[in-house]
Amino acid sequence: MYKNLILILLLAVSINTFGQFGGSIERHFRKKTEKKFKDKGEEKAQEGIDKGVDAAFNEADKGIDAAAKEEQKFYDWADEEFADEAVFVDENLIDANNIQWQRLKFVTGKDIIFYDKPFNYEKEDKAPSNWIIQYRSSTEISDFDQGRMIITAGEGFLTPKVENIKEDYLPSHFTFEFDFMMPISPFSKPMNINFYAKNQQSKKGFWPIKINKNMVTYKDSTRHYPVMYLDEDGMDHWYRFSLSYDNGLIKIYLNERLMITYKDDIEPTGISIDYTAYTPIFFKNFIIATNIQSIDEQLNSGEYTSYNIDYVSYKELLSGRSITELAPIANILNANPEMKIEAEVYFSQHEKKKDNDKDGKKKAADIKTALVSMGASDDQITATYKGSIESSANNLDNKKSEMVVFRKK
Repeated sequence: MYKNLILILLLAVSINTFGQFGGSIERHFRKKTEKKFKDKGEEKAQEGIDKGVDAAFNEADKGIDAAAKEEQKFYDWADEEFADEAVFVDENLIDANNIQWQRLKFVTGKDIIFYDKPFNYEKEDKAPSNWIIQYRSSTEISDFDQGRMIITAGEGFLTPKVENIKEDYLPSHFTFEFDFMMPISPFSKPMNINFYAKNQQSKKGFWPIKINKNMVTYKDSTRHYPVMYLDEDGMDHWYRFSLSYDNGLIKIYLNERLMITYKDDIEPTGISIDYTAYTPIFFKNFIIATNIQSIDEQLNSGEYTSYNIDYVSYKELLSGRSITELAPIANILNANPEMKIEAEVYFSQHEKKKDNDKDGKKKAADIKTALVSMGASDDQITATYKGSIESSANNLDNKKSEMVVFRKK
């Protein structure tokens, strides 16, 4: 009787958490996958039951106490100012739900080592082809909320497939970033970002970066991102994890807010992510890159390439993350009124070329309008839609799929 009670309680938490996505995940996806993740939840619940009813209740009490303590920590940052510098955001052009993308701190490395959206050639419900995955977990490609993404359940890891993966493929300075959506559950465990290619390289005593809901931890440093995860919206939105490493100096960001700076005597050799997902975790937009230069330096030297300016078709808005790229460019143009730039814009998220062309032209127009709304002059900017990319395995042009190239005239 008690075992069944615990099972019902755990499943209720899992399914209720999954059901909270409503606004950002299409209903057909939830219906299609609910049973699969319910089964995974049952497996994990049964494992807890086998360890004893008392232990399960104790763990539940600990989870509730921890949640109460974390909730207070969330409010500690509630009154902090998000933006380091004033940025005008036209909510007719940019998604207001992500208005906190104003820190303007993190810049993607100039040279790409690994990039995966995932791309449109990936088949829905199949394992992602650009990753080494743990066989005990459910890891597959899904198509919802616009474009492809990876969804995971159970216990496992993701290791990007890169050339010479068994060797040290990371230079002395690099960046790593991805988007994730982590459902809220009192039984959730941290997601780990490792500084080695799991199952391919030696661990070498590396410490992982841990993410649990809005908490980021590295060694003895922990920071909380200011979001009230118990609110209705909570973590049911996409969040951006970003990391820069420069000869031992580690900087960790969530949504462009600098969370942790840590000087450590380590030399990372690769990247992997491991997780225990009682409820599914969603991933997309992975980039590992090197040659870190500011947007100002790159644009003044001739051109700056962005992989982070997305157009959300069903909202008819640029993503909130676009502010990270557009605001610095607008500031450069404001400071140099004689400077003129041209933007080459790509868009490839739909299956049909005509749909890509329609939204690609809108993306280009909105990029220019957004820059003008931030203070740049109309005659300083030319933005042209250059087309969509028909992605395929091992195609070097895949990285152009959502690319925007800003060139100094």
